[in-house]
Parts: sequence; C-alpha cells; structure tokens
Amino acid sequence: MKRVLCLYRVSTIGQVDHDDIPMQRIACREFIAQHPDWKLTEEISEKGVSGYKTKTEDRDALVQIKEKALAKTFDILLVFMFDRIGRRDNETPFVVQWFVENGIEVWSTKEGEQRFDSHVDKLLNYIRFWQASGESEKTSMRIRTKHLQMIQEGLYRGGLVPFGYRLEHLGRTNKKNQPVRDLVIDEQESEIVKEIYHKTVSEGWGSNRIANWLNDRHISTKRHIAFWRATSIRALVRNPIYTGRIRFGDDLSDPFEHLRIIDDALFEQCEQMIRQRSPSKSSERIGNLRSTSDGLLTGLLFCGSCGERLCFNHNTTVRTLADGTRRVYERDVYRCYRKVNSRSTCQGQSTYAAQRIEKDVLAVVHGYFENIRTRPTAQMLSVAGERTRRIQEEALKQAEAALKKAQTEMTALEEAAVKALTGEGSMDLQFINSLIPKRKANLENALGEVERLRRELAEIEKAEQAASRELEMILSWAETFDAASRETQRSIIAMLIDRIVVYSDYRLDIHFRITVQQYLGKAS
Repeated sequence: MKRVLCLYRVSTIGQVDHDDIPMQRIACREFIAQHPDWKLTEEISEKGVSGYKTKTEDRDALVQIKEKALAKTFDILLVFMFDRIGRRDNETPFVVQWFVENGIEVWSTKEGEQRFDSHVDKLLNYIRFWQASGESEKTSMRIRTKHLQMIQEGLYRGGLVPFGYRLEHLGRTNKKNQPVRDLVIDEQESEIVKEIYHKTVSEGWGSNRIANWLNDRHISTKRHIAFWRATSIRALVRNPIYTGRIRFGDDLSDPFEHLRIIDDALFEQCEQMIRQRSPSKSSERIGNLRSTSDGLLTGLLFCGSCGERLCFNHNTTVRTLADGTRRVYERDVYRCYRKVNSRSTCQGQSTYAAQRIEKDVLAVVHGYFENIRTRPTAQMLSVAGERTRRIQEEALKQAEAALKKAQTEMTALEEAAVKALTGEGSMDLQFINSLIPKRKANLENALGEVERLRRELAEIEKAEQAASRELEMILSWAETFDAASRETQRSIIAMLIDRIVVYSDYRLDIHFRITVQQYLGKAS
C-alpha cells in the first residue's frame, strides 16, 4: 500500500475565501479512490502563499514535506495541479526532481505522474513550469498595467495612507457602482509634514532629532503609534507623494496639484542634504562581496585552474576625484573564492568580467541555435536516432535467430522423447529427460531476450517521437531566446549547457548536454 501526502495551496486570500482548498481536497481524494493500492495518510495546506513570488526555502509547507520525504513517511506527493507545487520556472522543476530522486512519486490529478527517466522528461517538466510561470507573468503584467493606469489618474490604490493625507468620499464609484474613497490633504498633518521638511533643509536637523521632536510632542504616526523612528522620517522626506506624484514601484505619475504639500525645489533640496550626509570617503565600497543568483551563468561556471565554482558578484565603488566630484563605478564579476581566500591553492585568476564571459557564451548559444534552425528537421532527427535504432534492430535479429534455434532444439527433443516411449528411437529416455530442463531454460531465456529487445525497440520509436517534440521545444527556444527575460534565458542556458570551464585567458570550455550535441551530429 502506497502512502499518499496531499498538498493544497492557494496564492491569495481571495482564493481562500472562495473555498479553493476544499475543491482541491475533493479532487485529490477522488483521485486516490481510483487507485486501490493508495492510502491517504496526510494533508498539508498553504493559504495565501504565492508559488511564483515565494522561494522554496521560504515556504514552510514545502520545507516540512521535504523533511517528511527524507524520513520516508510517505511514498506519493499528490497535488491538484503541478502549479500548486510552484510556478517559478527556474526553481520549481528542480524541486519536483528532488522528490523523485529521493524516492517520492509526484502526481497531479489533472496531469498524471511527473517523471524524470530521461532528459526529455526534464525538458517537458521545465516547459510545464515555464508555461505556469508565463501565466503568472501575464497576470502580474495585467495587474501592473492596472496600477499604472490608476496612478496616472491620481487614484488611491489601497494600503496605508501616507502621513499628511486622509481618505474621503468625493462621489466616485467603482464598476459595481459602489462608492470609493480618494486621497485628500489632511490640513493638520500636512502642516507637520511642512515642518519636517523645513527642519531638515533650513535648520539641518537629522532624522533622529526630528523623530524625537515629534515623540516629545506626542504626535502619533499614521498607524496611531506614538513612537516615531528615524527610518520613518527618512521614508517620509523621500516620498514623492508630497510633491503630488503617486508612486508605483519605480514609476511616478505626473504631479497632481490638489495633492501637493511640498514644492519640487524644497523636495530636491531635502534629497541633496540626505545624500550629502552619506559617508564621503575618497574611496568607498558600497557593495560588499556577495554571491547572488543574478548572474546569467550562475551555477555553470568553474575555474579552469582549481575546479572551484565561480560565484557572481555585483560590486559598486564610489570614488571622489581631485575636483571633488563623486564617481560611481559598478561592475558585475564572476569570482573564484578559492583564489581569493588562498592564492597558493589556485594558479588562475580571481576575478573575471561577467560581461565578457556572458557575451562569449551567448555567442556560442546563438551559434547552436542558428545551426539547429538551418538544418532540416528530418536530418537532425535521423542523426539523433538512426544509429541507435540500427544497433537495436541488429540485436533483435540475432536474438530472434537464437530463439528459433532454441525452439528447434526443444521440438527435436520432444520428438525424441516420443520416439523413445514408443520404442522407435535409439536415445535413452532418461538421458532425454535430463536434457529437457536445460533446453527449456534456454528457450525461456531466448524468448525473454526477444521480448526485451522488442520492448526496447518500441521505446526507441517512442524516444524518436519524444525527440521530435524536444526538437520543436529547442527550436521554439531559438526563436524566443533573444526576447525572453533574463530569468528565462538563464533557465534555457542551464537546460542546454552542463558546465563551462573558464581559464585565465578567458578561454572557455563549454560542455553542452548530449541531446543538443546529438542534433548537431557531434560526438559527446
């Protein structure tokens, strides 16, 4: 009996309210009922957790399920659809693969079992989550477009109302003809905002002093908390809403004069004073050495000298020139930390310019894509499968000949036994009986070998069909690669390339995955 753990997830509070989890639970239980050898042993729910925005390590439910998988408390992970596991195309497929590699079957009520028996399975798995990620991106784009329209119209988008403003019904209604509130200036709070800007610019007060000044006068924050902090003050004086501009992310609306509390000149003066209070050493490193996943080739690069993995870093350095001006230098690099930490253990370079390496790798990837696009599809598929199929057919031919020989020998032995019983044969019946088990075993082995080779030949034909689909995927990647996001490009490169060895002269040794090489007719 296989033990089943069910995972249910909804990404928004709205989905929680609309009973999406009970729907998933019913579907999973009905699916389990269709498998007599399955038994539901545990159910875990995630409410209001985005599978697109939230990383795996930040999802308590998945961390818990992984621990249970290692403890062998269940055999099957069942979800309503695979996007319940996650929608991150550069992460979720590998999470699913982790479960499979640790002996856990992963099933969906709508899509069946997720397998990783071949590279084709991996590609299909990646495409599935790529599509799910794409749907999330489309949804995010629609939401973003809606929010951008709202800020350009000067509409309140929800959330905490900024200090200095309040919400008021001005006669506007939504699509359901329900009244909605709009931002208006709060006259009492706006005077305090003006005072904060004045003390910052004209009197040179810092954020801590202003916060203490407000706290001493028992002026509460917008959250109705009496205690102001320096961080709150800094956020306030840098908020463009006080110039009448509504912000959404990095986008700003045109100024709405009915929302303006501070003029542009005062706002800019305040911004300059804050920048001037920042450390002003002649040479100041802002960005510490840190490894991130922002590099296009993260996880693929290895030092050609010591074999250590190269890590991506974004470094920002500010230098004050002789004339007093400050210049910011930003640089993306890949770094061998074995070389950085111990120069004696690695004879290669410590740092490589990311732009140079990525440019060279992209050129090679484009070359492979171009090679694939320009070759006839039939020719590439023939290169990929002809030799394997020919070898298999020859092996099957030999096995069928061996089977025919075993059948002939067994038939002859049976005839000799009949003749011995009737006295027509010269062979001893006891001797014949001693030969029968051996001949029978030979026949069964030959029959098993033929059946095995026939199945493998059928699998090869299926593999050729899968290879055709795989090639179509790669061709679609070739067409969309340049226009794809950096995250998507990173994932495609990771599927095409196994590893890249980087040498001190920026020479690259790129190891493509064998499926790609097969299509190009190259040796592994």
